[in-house]
Amino acid sequence: MKRHLLDTHLIYWWMTGDGRLGKALQRIIARSEIVVSTASIWEMVLKNASGKLPLPKGAIAEHLEAQGFILLPIFPRHIEAARNLSCKHADPFDRLLIAQALDERLTLLTRDAGILGLGLDAVARG
Repeated sequence: MKRHLLDTHLIYWWMTGDGRLGKALQRIIARSEIVVSTASIWEMVLKNASGKLPLPKGAIAEHLEAQGFILLPIFPRHIEAARNLSCKHADPFDRLLIAQALDERLTLLTRDAGILGLGLDAVARG
């Protein structure tokens, strides 16, 4: 079974039933082991607190686990991997997700043009 790490916007689209997710990605999610970084939960909570992202009521982590997603903690080795990334990408959450994907041997699924443009093997269009 393939293992994928979802970028934050894809998780949000999944949670909210956003049509931008698309049928193809829904099938990938249904047939794969999906990992969600706690960094993505943190990012969504920060955006929610600033009024930029409405979130459903209740604990996000519990909601994601109920969907069968695996939560990936942020380990010190992930932070070191982000520190040592050779690619240039300014967003700290994106850098951490890239580092986690590389360290955990996951494929990061994203629609972020900046991440996709890096040409990394561990990244694919979701």
